[in-house]
Amino acid sequence: MLTWIADKILSTVSRIPAWLVDPSSPNFLLIRAMFGLMLIVLIIYLVAVLSSRGVTQRYLGRVSGLFSRKR
Repeated sequence: MLTWIADKILSTVSRIPAWLVDPSSPNFLLIRAMFGLMLIVLIIYLVAVLSSRGVTQRYLGRVSGLFSRKR
């Protein structure tokens, strides 16, 4: 299963630079690596933001509850 995911990511990362540079060009591997790195950073960013959203909202709710007037 991990191989399948890696193949899909590699094929996706290879398609975008193919629009910009000829695949037989020596710069193709460099541009493909750059797009791969950007994809990895995007995935890590999304995981960090989406996982911390609930924690942040709970914390802000508790802090705002400290300063609000209780009835």
